[in-house]
Amino acid sequence: MQYTRRVRVADMRDDPQLQVEFRVTGAPGALERPITWCAPTESIDPSPFLTPGALMLTSGMALNVTDARIWDAYVERLAKIPIAALAFGLGPAHATLPAGLVTACENHAVPLLVIPAEVPFVLVQRDVQDRLSAERYEALRRGSELADDCSRIAVEQGTIQDVLHRISEVADARVSIQDSTGTTLLSAGGDGAFPARTEFTMPGGERDRFRLVVEKADTRPTIDTLLAPVAAVVSMQLSTMFGSTGTAHSRNAGRLTAAIYGNDSIPADELIALARDAELEPHQRTGIVVLQPGAGMSTTSLRSVSWRARVMLAGEFPVVRYVEEPDLSTILLQSEALDQDRLMAAARAAVGRARSISVIVSTAENATELGLTLRTARRALGEPGIHPAPQLNFDTVVDTLRHPGTTSLAKRLLAPLQRSGDRALLTTLETYLRCSGATPAICQELFIHRNTLAYRLKRIQELLGLDLQDGQVRATLLMALRLI
Repeated sequence: MQYTRRVRVADMRDDPQLQVEFRVTGAPGALERPITWCAPTESIDPSPFLTPGALMLTSGMALNVTDARIWDAYVERLAKIPIAALAFGLGPAHATLPAGLVTACENHAVPLLVIPAEVPFVLVQRDVQDRLSAERYEALRRGSELADDCSRIAVEQGTIQDVLHRISEVADARVSIQDSTGTTLLSAGGDGAFPARTEFTMPGGERDRFRLVVEKADTRPTIDTLLAPVAAVVSMQLSTMFGSTGTAHSRNAGRLTAAIYGNDSIPADELIALARDAELEPHQRTGIVVLQPGAGMSTTSLRSVSWRARVMLAGEFPVVRYVEEPDLSTILLQSEALDQDRLMAAARAAVGRARSISVIVSTAENATELGLTLRTARRALGEPGIHPAPQLNFDTVVDTLRHPGTTSLAKRLLAPLQRSGDRALLTTLETYLRCSGATPAICQELFIHRNTLAYRLKRIQELLGLDLQDGQVRATLLMALRLI
């Protein structure tokens, strides 16, 4: 499907009834300029009322002058708009074409058309308006066809990128989707500078608003008519992708992350099998990028950032798998040359200017490490910005100990405190271990006197039969508290 040819200045030659003479052709390509509307006026300065691409009709009644400077100033103002062409009608005001007008049009490269006295302006105006109406009708018809094509692409599981390519082909333009920050999420079409730009704002909240941006090498008045129907199709695809509260994911990647996030311990052979199902090589290093929205950030905004990140990361890493949840995005990547520094740099470039989002980046040497590394990365989320995950910390060590048997032993160890009926004892023990036994810090946090603290610690040691001054005992109790 090709776009219908627009109404050009050169088309005024086509109707012999108009008898139009082209006295000044203007700059190269000026006769190919599109006409946006027909503007009959006898004002000495109509420039405040004109818009680019107008075909201006005048008989020069207000300019019965011979001073070339007046004609030059008159045409200069028209050239600055710029109008498509000046159509000058001969008649009672000017029986012949003013020489100053011809010179001014030549100097300012404004096409000058001459309308004979026997041809009324209303005939010219009707001809132009008929052509423009036909062009707009054709654009509306082709716009409906384009919307049908793109709807078919969407129904057949095509991507938004496929839709943008189709729009770009038909509109002969660069087409892109931008988020509320002005960041381009996806684009199709040529590179370079384009003078004409049209934006379609998609429905959504103030922070979740997207724009379909169309950039062209020329101004086409019917571009809005052509693309308005398909903009609704793009909007629905965006709404489906970013607005859903369900889980979207790569093939079988959802099963892998659900097993890791939902279980404290997974056998190595099961992890390897799940990785293979997700089309990941279980013995190859895997990159991890986990994203979480900050305060006030919607699911839609998170998914738009995650989508942009995936598109950019896919340009560097051949294998990209992802899982989208309402408040979490997980991206898994593999490449022979993958390392932490390269992945951090790629993640910073991919996430870009997104604010109020927490991003943790890590790597797992193989599928056996993947479960621990992924859970560690998720626990590290919270602070806005892009940060590396801790390679090994206390929580990671405790994570390796999670097993029904160790959890049962931890509960038995702490059972005397729970049976005592004094909840303050368990709280005191947790604070004591977290503050490394520092009395001032413990008393300040619990808001108690040091004598009260001494009494509680003595009571805890009696009930548990353990010495809290022993470092191994402290470590054991800390692990038990994390396990239950």
